[in-house]
Amino acid sequence: MKALLAYPTHRNLAEELERYEAAEIDAAAYPVRATTEAEDHAINCWNPEADQAEQIGLPVVKTICNGCEYRSQCADDGYLAQMQRAREATVSLVTHQRLSKSGFEELAGERPFASVHEDVLTVLRPEMTLTLQDLFLVRHFVDGMVGNPKHLDWYSSDELTTRDGEVIQDQDLVVKRQRIYEAMIELGNMLEDLENALNAAETTQAWHSPVTIKTPPGFESFLWRVLKYERVRFEESPWRFILAALTGQLYAGMIIVTEHHVKGAPQGTTVKFRKAYGVVRNDPPAGKTVWFSDATADQDTLESLLDGRVIDATPGGVVPLQKKAEQYHRDITRKTQPAVLRSLIRGLLCKYLDRIAVGVITHSNLLPAIEKLEPEFRDRIIKTSYYGSGDERSSNDWYRHCDLILVLGTPRVPATTVIEYLIRIGEWDAACAASEWGEIYWHAETTDGEDLKLSGRGYYDPLWMTAHRAIVRANVVQAIGRGRGILKDGCDVIVLSSEECGLRVINDRPPTMNDQLVRVWGLIQELTARNLKLINYTKLAVSTSEVADAAHVPLRTARYLLSELESLNLIHREGPRSGWLRGPAPASQMSSAPDSAGRDNSNPDPQTEGV
Repeated sequence: MKALLAYPTHRNLAEELERYEAAEIDAAAYPVRATTEAEDHAINCWNPEADQAEQIGLPVVKTICNGCEYRSQCADDGYLAQMQRAREATVSLVTHQRLSKSGFEELAGERPFASVHEDVLTVLRPEMTLTLQDLFLVRHFVDGMVGNPKHLDWYSSDELTTRDGEVIQDQDLVVKRQRIYEAMIELGNMLEDLENALNAAETTQAWHSPVTIKTPPGFESFLWRVLKYERVRFEESPWRFILAALTGQLYAGMIIVTEHHVKGAPQGTTVKFRKAYGVVRNDPPAGKTVWFSDATADQDTLESLLDGRVIDATPGGVVPLQKKAEQYHRDITRKTQPAVLRSLIRGLLCKYLDRIAVGVITHSNLLPAIEKLEPEFRDRIIKTSYYGSGDERSSNDWYRHCDLILVLGTPRVPATTVIEYLIRIGEWDAACAASEWGEIYWHAETTDGEDLKLSGRGYYDPLWMTAHRAIVRANVVQAIGRGRGILKDGCDVIVLSSEECGLRVINDRPPTMNDQLVRVWGLIQELTARNLKLINYTKLAVSTSEVADAAHVPLRTARYLLSELESLNLIHREGPRSGWLRGPAPASQMSSAPDSAGRDNSNPDPQTEGV
């Protein structure tokens, strides 16, 4: 049976393709089109203009491929050949992005079965945007194309220049070019209406294109040629939205208006930001069996999106966890200082000293902070990723290579993202109404079996709250799922988040190890190494006073820092009057109970500590 399987990223496709090839199943993945060499793919496209056209939102095949000088080579052993191989395979693997752009119906074809793994909404309701700046550039360009006599002469010309430079006459070109001209006129009318609506909008509201047409043959390639000639540069990918609106493909068109604080201005100073936002309806074709494999998908939402019944085939019961997944009520945001993140990572790595292959999932802007960890910590982290990469949602590499995964932080999303989510699921009235943001409360079971009331941040409006939690919780839950805790060969997961994640919460603060503790720990190593040269090798301990002198801190501060290192199992003492040794205490000493500060109260005079 032929099948189409959709995954978030090309890396996911490569993982799955290995499995199918190992089982000797005929499978192929839709390729990444590459004009440059990379570690995970070779060059399969030799026309850099394809990248430029795709970047601004024009369809590459219609825009570039038909007239490309490398087309024969590409069809033999390049991108087009790989595309054909994927179409013909028994099992075709495709990314969410390609499925959303090319369309479910086109890629599914005659295949009776399809499945979408993770992030279903991305596939069913592809989104596109158009900024006011890009709209201004497009409007100026189109006005020139239909009002400048230099361009108007072209629409009535029957002359065609071949690749060899020969000029020939073809009367059919006049008809073709006239249809392009008429399409440009309609495009200009639509852009004028959209620009007026954007400039006038004070709140989020719906927008409907006043015209829809079927673009004539050669329209997209014409746009590209003239844009290249005029050297027009865009901020984003405006032509995806524009062409979808012009051809009537928009399922929903909205003008989103949000207020942003002005950096450096007095408190309360805001400026309105406007953009056009569109959603395309990309439903599976009728008569297919489609499986949505997404732990965060909601049956009611899917039925609303698809206007029909969706069978919840999730097996009944709960599979017991084979591995631990627990949470600290401690949030990490994009604004968290790198030193704070490193302090938390060090603390957790100290708590789990026996874990030597650790994975970390956090915010993208915090990843450089991890690289600056000391070698003894950084060398234990073998895999990192960030929210939004796709790798944190579906890759199975995590549990296969890691013995612990740290999920650090909550992917807080701006109000615009919540508005866009509401638009995609059809809650357009809610999207047009603002909601207050503030502190919310939730209950969790602690690892000790107690009920704990915790606080977080969220929206008060029920629909906004549901949308916000669906976005945020989906990201965190999928990251937790990389540990595959229901499998015996899965791995433990520790989460730092203030969001309700369905986990038991550790009723304590996460352990930390700041830069000062790292420095003192290093000093102890230096002092023990010095003692190894000066005294009998069996006595490598250092006293509290030695540490205080080396660190240039008061004795009281040194005692506190040493007790913190002891609580992290980085140093220990053989007895209440002995000095400090690097490393955790032997098992025989673990029964000794220090006080809340980590000190052993059996020593009545801290001044007598040491060797």
